Amino acid sequence: MKLSKKTVTALSFTIGACVFVSTAFADALLGSGYDRLKSSVKMTASQMEAGLGSYKLESLMTIKSNGQEVLQTSSFKKIDMNMKASEESTVTQYAGGQTTSYYSYSDTKRSVWKNDKDAQYYVTEFPEGQYRGKREMFTNPFNEKEAPEIEKIVDAVVGNLKDYVQAEERADGGKVYAGSLSEAQVPAIVNAVSSFGLKQMLRDQARSSQDAKLPAIESDIFVKKVTGTAIENKAGLLESMTGEIIVSGKDKDGVQHDLSAGIVFKLSDVGKTTVAAPDLTGAKVEKVSQTNGFGSKHVGTYVNNIVMEKDGQFVKIGERKLEITSVDENKVAGKYSETVKPGYESEYGKPYSFDFEYNPDQTKSMPLFTYTNDKGEQANGQLHPGSNGKVYLNLDIEVVDENSYRSSSSQYFDGEFTRIFAE
Repeated sequence: MKLSKKTVTALSFTIGACVFVSTAFADALLGSGYDRLKSSVKMTASQMEAGLGSYKLESLMTIKSNGQEVLQTSSFKKIDMNMKASEESTVTQYAGGQTTSYYSYSDTKRSVWKNDKDAQYYVTEFPEGQYRGKREMFTNPFNEKEAPEIEKIVDAVVGNLKDYVQAEERADGGKVYAGSLSEAQVPAIVNAVSSFGLKQMLRDQARSSQDAKLPAIESDIFVKKVTGTAIENKAGLLESMTGEIIVSGKDKDGVQHDLSAGIVFKLSDVGKTTVAAPDLTGAKVEKVSQTNGFGSKHVGTYVNNIVMEKDGQFVKIGERKLEITSVDENKVAGKYSETVKPGYESEYGKPYSFDFEYNPDQTKSMPLFTYTNDKGEQANGQLHPGSNGKVYLNLDIEVVDENSYRSSSSQYFDGEFTRIFAE
């Protein structure tokens, strides 16, 4: 997700499902400059997709629980739109001291990536006209199909919160937007949206990483504080944005928890950034076919335990089996099946099986395969290799737009399958 790439995408800096809420709070900080800053955000996004030529993006996302940091993700990306090249490094640190990292480079001819799970680079060469560089760079979110409706909802939710913060002119012709909201200033509708968004975020976080220990807040959720600043240069581009939201709520035992999410974003070196391919001289390199990283070494059988919590204990109630039967230059073929122990069918659902052929199209941002689910309906799935002896499977994928999706898989489904080796 290549753990780092997929994890970052799934987390969307961990706040993925809370983007709607975060946008509402960000808008709330605009004060009298609401419309001006919203226009600046849109213009900056448009220029980042096509117009700036080249630039650097830096971001830092931090999540804390009761003041203790549980997750931090930093990303540094260089983009050259003219050369259709990009380079990115991402590092994620977890509460227990674990660290994951990911590096990628892409241009019109090849893609190179490396994570901290092994000591080698993976290289995919693109046939003429089939590079995936565009999706590795930047896509304007305001051009997505659902953007106009989301914007209307955000405007309605924000309401009079626009008036809380001032916009200040800078001496160099730019602007500064800054302000804060306290618990008493947050209306009930925003708290309601926050409650929904936070619960969804925690569920997504639990699926994507077991290393970030976040409390399961379930009730009495409310926003305690929101702060944020944005700096716009004289050309109307946003050079930096910072923000923090603190949300409080109770777990199932009635214990109060405060969760805070902070984000820092910086745009720099516009028109001056150079993206260079990594020097792989002397490095350990594996050439990967266009089957999304799969090779003949992945042929085999993989299993995934179906686990639920009952009476305070984890109980294995069944097993999933994924068999990769063949991998050629452009296709991965296999079988999937489930077995559930008698007595658990009503809680888990009807087990099912299917055969699949996966033809990853590198020109698409999310190559998918189709299968028939337990309801007899055609659904979308996604498969990608993990660390040694593991693969990751996502099922029941709903495509939101060209660059994003969500999964409605069972709460008992974590997607990690481990290889069965003959003794």
